[in-house]
Amino acid sequence: MTIEFTNFSFRYDSQVNPTLKNINLTIQQGEKVLIVGPSGSGKSTLGQCLNGLIPHVIKGEAKGSLSINGKNTASMTMHNVTAMVGTVLQDTDSQFVGLSIGEDIAFALENRMMSLRCTRWLSRQQNG
Repeated sequence: MTIEFTNFSFRYDSQVNPTLKNINLTIQQGEKVLIVGPSGSGKSTLGQCLNGLIPHVIKGEAKGSLSINGKNTASMTMHNVTAMVGTVLQDTDSQFVGLSIGEDIAFALENRMMSLRCTRWLSRQQNG
């Protein structure tokens, strides 16, 4: 899998100036990337692009391209983007739903309409 930003810029509808300006970044399969910077530098905006919130939920003006495996994310559904890319935020405790890894995995599977299989799997895990 390859994630590639090419001359990518994004401006929120509520702002005059773009938050992201001419980003050129390639992330290869297996690479782990840490996004750091001062408050307001665009870290969250970049993450929202990676996980599909931009442009599917959060509206604004995007220029350039963001592609995953050669497919432009603007032409993909948010579901397709989130099936390929995940993000872990700074406060990991606020991201999880359940009290165990099994419950969090079950939650994700239920959101993919796999609840019956998920329930069976979780039951097996809890019963040893």
